[in-house]
Order: sequence, then structure tokens, then C-alpha cells
Amino acid sequence: MRLCLILLLLFSTLIAPVAAQDTITMSSITESVPLWQTGNVFLSNSKAGNFRDINSIKYWVRLDSLTLSPHEGSVWLKTTVCNDLIKPSFFDFNFLAADSILVFAKNSDTSFVVFTGPYTSVRTWLYPEKPGLVPIFCQPGQSFTLYIRLWSDKGRTLSVKQAFVQTRRRSLDDSVESFRNFVGRIEFNGFFLGAVTFAMLFFLFIFIKVREPVFLLYGLYLLGAAMYAVIVKTLPYSFLAKIAYLNYPLTYKLGEPVQYIFFAVYMAFGKSLLDIEHGYGLLNKVIRYFIIALLGSGLLLLAYNFYHFDYQLQKQAFILSRIVILPIAIILLIWITISVNNPVKWFFISGSFFFIAGGLLAVMVDPKSRHLFFGELNANPIIFFKTGILLESLCFAMALGYKIRTAQIEKNKASKAYIDQLELNKEMAASEKIRLEKMVNERTEEIVEKNRVIEQQRQVQIQSTFDKQLSEMEMTALRSQMNPHFIFNSLNSIRYQILSKDYDNAATYLTRFSKLLRFILQNSRENIISLSEEIEMNMLYVQLESLRFSQGFKFNLTISEKIDLSEIMVPPMFLQPYVENAVKHGLVPSKKAVKELLIDISPFDDGYCIIVEDNGIGRKAASSQTMLYDKKSLGMQIARERIELFNINYQPFIDVLVEDLYEQQGACGTRITFTYKDSK
Repeated sequence: MRLCLILLLLFSTLIAPVAAQDTITMSSITESVPLWQTGNVFLSNSKAGNFRDINSIKYWVRLDSLTLSPHEGSVWLKTTVCNDLIKPSFFDFNFLAADSILVFAKNSDTSFVVFTGPYTSVRTWLYPEKPGLVPIFCQPGQSFTLYIRLWSDKGRTLSVKQAFVQTRRRSLDDSVESFRNFVGRIEFNGFFLGAVTFAMLFFLFIFIKVREPVFLLYGLYLLGAAMYAVIVKTLPYSFLAKIAYLNYPLTYKLGEPVQYIFFAVYMAFGKSLLDIEHGYGLLNKVIRYFIIALLGSGLLLLAYNFYHFDYQLQKQAFILSRIVILPIAIILLIWITISVNNPVKWFFISGSFFFIAGGLLAVMVDPKSRHLFFGELNANPIIFFKTGILLESLCFAMALGYKIRTAQIEKNKASKAYIDQLELNKEMAASEKIRLEKMVNERTEEIVEKNRVIEQQRQVQIQSTFDKQLSEMEMTALRSQMNPHFIFNSLNSIRYQILSKDYDNAATYLTRFSKLLRFILQNSRENIISLSEEIEMNMLYVQLESLRFSQGFKFNLTISEKIDLSEIMVPPMFLQPYVENAVKHGLVPSKKAVKELLIDISPFDDGYCIIVEDNGIGRKAASSQTMLYDKKSLGMQIARERIELFNINYQPFIDVLVEDLYEQQGACGTRITFTYKDSK
């Protein structure tokens, strides 16, 4: 117990500097908290459209009660979150009044982007029941800086007051509650769409058989009702609803025009059902002009929506369709009740009553935007409207059935088939409920499995990054050993010439040595350099070493014209120890009249071949002399280790092969072959 308290105190001490002011900590979140109440969120009205322009935002104001007024277009929010708990946690940000949400999260180790919102494609939604929910996962002690862009279309609500940060438990509870609330609506929508579709097909089939316009108009009326059911939709738990969500703005463009055309077909159907064109001249003319006005308005609005969509215009059209069209429809309905003498008029009047009653209830709320016009209703007005359409359809079906009975004997068979289909639709709705519950369970299991895989990948990535950094530190340490070793050998050469009283050569040697030393210092902080730089440095070194010989030695450098040395990356000073070894232990002890050192670079398979060759005394003879003087070559050992680290950390691979050259008289030199491959 004491050990746990000590660890908790140590963790809190480490987290304290991170969870500073202007930071939302996990421990400060209780259930759900409005962002403006945290006091740690900043707001900007900048029109920056992407994250590259974030740094250009100079003015941020703290989000509080004074900055909660509704906004137009887009706003930026900035905050920092920190998990000060001892277990991994989610910061769930819930934005209820924005069409799209773009979140850029970053810290010193990583960054990621989240794009979601009700106005985006359903594929980007992390949670179907909460399109405005953005989860930020944090390990214990981990923090992220968040830049959040909220956007709403012109004329639509954009309010930072309805932005919250909440716990994962609260999000899950809300998700379950939302699903429970929407299950009944989904079942009703499935029943509604199935019933309307079946009825439409049924009466269109009758039209094909009897060729009476009334059945065609009623089929088109039901087609409009079915389109309305798809356009005015619920959250995409079902496959059909997901199809409707593939282009969310399209539903806004179709919503009002479809209702205008739908109502025009409804009026044409009523006129044909009641035979108003025969004997009711003025009423027939008024209804005909009303139908033309509805069709013209609907088609013009539809064309305008696809040319230039304006949400404010849709709101005005919405008000027009409820405030102007409904009263006109009521007046016409009263006129029909008083004037028309037809045995099926009461079926039509009853159905119209249900339709208008549903429309009057639905007038309180825009079904797509949830925009309040005349108040707030606890029950969903869309259910009332669709129920009115269903009841109206039932009344119209009865009217048509009555009309068919007067002309055909098969009315009973058609009615029974229609009722049987309705029962079948109920069974289909029940089976759809079971399928949805199964789909939710499968979705939950899939999310848990994906989280587990993501966590494993993250751990592997952290380990890989750590191993690479460790290897680079080892390479840096070896390079720091290499430079003093080389400088020590060079200074020994200068000392040798001074002791030999060869002051001119010593001065020349010292001048070239300073150039070489400057070259080494320029590359001392680089992990890799180009092969052209490495060759240039070794040429300086060879010039220095040649000054030590009174007779000198011959140096040949051969480079294939097909090779661009500047594109070949190698570790710094990986050739120098081998060149030094060739000169010091191969050429210096040699008694040959002509001493030669060769560096050859040529293409080889999928890489390059670099050869360092001398005609000295060979390794065996050199090793017996080295035991007396140097005991071992420290530079060669360091170079080998640095090449091994280079092979681990970088894509190219360098292999080193050392060979003794022989003639009839015995050893005649040494050849070192470096095989450079582009991939391991």
C-alpha cells in the first residue's frame, strides 16, 4: 500500500508541469462539461482553411460567456488536453451545432487528423448515432494540443455554446440511449417505406391493367411519399439509410422541391378520383392552376438548388409550403366537401384530414435541420407527418377500393392481398430489429479488436523509434572516438617530420592537415555524407601521407562515368582507416621501387563496388611489424563498428571483404572490397 502511494505521488509530480494552466485535465471532467466553462479553450474567427495556416492566426480570445454568440461560416478553437490519471483515457469532444468538424492533434511525438460531422460523408463518422463526437485517446501523462475548425453552411446554426468535453462512460451511455431512442423510429420508417412502396407498385400494376389515370396518379403520389421517407431520414443504422447519407447536401437540395411536386401529384390524384373535371368548372380550373403553380415552383426550386444552393431560401420555401400551401389546401378541401357529390369524397376528405393534421404537427420543426419555428415538441413531428401520410394512403386506398368495387368484382382479393402485405411488412420490421441488434454487437466486437491492434502497433512503433535513436547515439559515440584517433595519427606524422628537421615538408604537411581537419570538423555532426565528400577527404589524406616519403608513392583514383558520387550516401570517414592502413602498414615498410595505392569505384549488380588496393608487403608481414609498433589498428576496429551501425539504421547495406594479393615471390599487397547495395 505504501509503495502504491509513493508511485501515485511520483506520477502526480511528473504530470504537474504538463497539466498547467490552459490545459483540460482528465481529472477535471465530470460526466459532460461545456467547453466554455473549462476556461481553457481559446477561439479565433480566422478564415484559415487548413492547418498550414494555423500559425498565421495571431489573435486568440478565451472562450467564455462573453464569446458565446452564434457565428457565421467557421471558427477555430484551440486547447490542450492532458491525461493526469494513471490509466489510459479518452477525451470525447461532442459538437452539437456544427455541420463539419476538423481536428488537428499534435504533441512532441505524433500528430493526427480527424474529420467528421453531420454534413460530411457517413464513411467519416466514428459513431453513427453521434456524428459530431471526436474521441482523443491519451496514455497516462500524455498530452495533445488541439486545433479545431467548426464549420456550418450559410444560414445554418454554428454555436460553440453547444460544444462539450465528456468522459468515455458518458459517451457510451449517450450512444446506448440514442440507439434505444432511434430503434422505434427505424422500425417505423422501415414499415412506412415498405408499405408505401408496396402500395405504389400495386396501383401502378393496376394502372397497367386498366389504364385509368387515377391509378397512375396515385402511384406517383406514393412514389413521392417514398422519396420523402428516404430524404427525411434517421441516423444510418440500416443499409437503406446509409445509402441516403452518402450525399448529405443532396437531401437538402431535394427536400423541399420533392414535397412541392409530391403535393401537386396529390392534388391531381384527388381531382381525378372525384371526377372534378366533369361538372365542376370553376373548382376544376382553380385546382388545375394550383397544380401548375406547385409543379412550376418545385421544378424551379430544384433547378436553382443544383445551380446555387441557399439554405436561407430553403427555410423560406419551408415556411411557404406550411403557411401558404396548407391554408389553400384546407380551403379547397372545404370547397370539395360542400360542392362535390361523389360517394368516395368522404374517403378523400378523411385521408386529406390525416395528411393536413400530420403536416400541421410537422410544421413546428424542420425535419432536416431541427430548426424551431413555432416551439418545441417532445415527440418527433416526422412520426406524426408520416403517420398522417400512412393514414391518408389507407383512406385513399379504401376510396380506390370502393371505386374498383363498383367497376370490378375482384375488390375483395385485392384488399386481402394488400392487408397480407402489411402484415408481412410488420414481420420484416421485427426481423430488421433483430438484424440491427446483431449488427451492433458485431460492430462493438470489431471496435474492441481494432483498438487492440492499434495499441500493439503503437507499442511496436515506440520500440522501433527507441532502437533507432539508440543506434544513432552509438554511431555518434564511435565517430567521436574516430576523430581523435585520426588527429593523433596526423600529429604524429607532423612530429616525425619536425624531428627529422624536414621543416619545409612539415610546414606543407601542417597546411594540408589544417584543410583536412576543417573538412573533418564540417562533417563531424553528420551521420551520413555523400561519397564524393568522402573521396575528397581521402585525397587530402593521401597527399599528406605522400609527403612522408622521399620517393613518394603513386596514387590512382578511378571512377566510372556512370556513377554520380553525390547521390551515394555513406558514413563519414569509413574509407580513411583502410586507406591509412594501406599506406602505413603496406606501403611504408615496402622496399619496392614503385609503390602504388589504387581506389576504384564502379557499378556492381544493384549497387556499387569500391576497391582500395595497395602493392605493399601484405597483411602477414605487416602484422609482425605492427606488433612491435602499434599492437593493433584502433581505426580499423572503429570503422567496422560504424559500418555495422550504418547497415542497421539506413536502407543501403555495405559489406567489407579484405583479401591478400600474391605473386610467385609471395605476398604483393592487400585489396579491400566494399560492396554497396541499395537495399538489404
